[in-house]
Amino acid sequence: MKKIILLLCFISFITFFPSVQSPTFIKGITINGIDVEGLTVAEAKEKLKPLVEKVESQEVILVSPAEEKIWLTDYKKMGIKCNLEKALNEGIAKGNKGNLCKRWWEKIKGRTKGYDIPLTLGIDEKVAEQEISNLTQSLVREPVDAKLVVHPDNTIEIKPDSFGLCADTQLMIADLKNKLKLQGPISIGVKLKEVQPKVTQKDIEKLKIEKLLGQFTTWFNPQQKNRSHNIKLAAQALDNYLLPPNEEFSFNDIVGPRTKEAGYNEAPIILNNRFAQGVGGGVCQVSSTLYNVLLRANLPVTERHAHTLPVHYVPKGMDAAVVYGIKDLKFINNTPGHILIKTYVWQGGLTIKLFGSRDEEVQIELQSIIEETVPPDTIVKKGKLEAEGNIVVEQEGSPGFVVRVERIIRNKENKIIIHEIISRDFYFPVEKIIVISN
Repeated sequence: MKKIILLLCFISFITFFPSVQSPTFIKGITINGIDVEGLTVAEAKEKLKPLVEKVESQEVILVSPAEEKIWLTDYKKMGIKCNLEKALNEGIAKGNKGNLCKRWWEKIKGRTKGYDIPLTLGIDEKVAEQEISNLTQSLVREPVDAKLVVHPDNTIEIKPDSFGLCADTQLMIADLKNKLKLQGPISIGVKLKEVQPKVTQKDIEKLKIEKLLGQFTTWFNPQQKNRSHNIKLAAQALDNYLLPPNEEFSFNDIVGPRTKEAGYNEAPIILNNRFAQGVGGGVCQVSSTLYNVLLRANLPVTERHAHTLPVHYVPKGMDAAVVYGIKDLKFINNTPGHILIKTYVWQGGLTIKLFGSRDEEVQIELQSIIEETVPPDTIVKKGKLEAEGNIVVEQEGSPGFVVRVERIIRNKENKIIIHEIISRDFYFPVEKIIVISN
């Protein structure tokens, strides 16, 4: 009996062996009900192509929340595809892969019961998300950030924030996945979600920017194009800068190097106690204007340098020379909140304002006091002139000064609470040069 069984198995093995090596679907294999028996993978794929195209062209209907609007798209545009390769690989493996006994048994089963490999659907979520976003663009409402507005009268207003709306693509894709089917259109409702603003009213309120702390205006000649350009460029770098409490401000760090690469032009500067041309001329007017605001806002200045010669745009002793990497203007925010710097440049004028909060209202008075006037030397030299006996003033001299700056601080009752010396500076005299003919 055993010999007979072994003989039958051998005969069956011989019968099925040729097909083991064949790259075709065995008898009894169908994919989604379509017979692929005896076909290669490529042939089966071509045969199933019309079904796949039909499935992937089916409609997907999006319905707005109030059901007043619908959008039509299809499976393909939504990134929904038939998992055809998976079905083909699963079908071709029946009777063609595994050990000989497994293959033999699968072929017997295919002949008797058959195998129907289901065609499933997959979704590319990134494609679906983009399609949903594109279709529902009309429902999108951008969030509005809260905004701090400084009015011309120096009052502060906080314009409130508001949330936005957009399609909740993740929720809609999850709904779509649950409703995927090979036949018939799919309908899903558009789900909306709130989009929070990046800056809220509470965020701005935490800054404690409540009122004007100090302001100052200086004037310049707008006909000096290069110098005017440099002033505007440096002022723009400072505009809207926020300094947190207890942090130190550095003019050089914020404005950066004054180079041609940074956009600065040549204009008059003070070099070696003389006026000369240099890149970035005029920037010291911006730092000096800011310094005057700091004096009036009673903020602690941690670094400041006077020019070696008096300048025309601020009172003597109230200038602040800056040279990148050498001389800086620094101060510390010792107020309870942030400090906001606002700059305004117009035809011939520069105004800088500081906004923040103060616990105590005070009145500040500044005095520039000339302690000593140093007369200039007079230098007489010989030179070639048009006529003998002529005398020409080659350089008008100017005196030097020793200047003391004092600050008087009064409280609400006009009582002096602080009277202090802020600085004492020396400005070099410039010699007078007279040329006489040889």
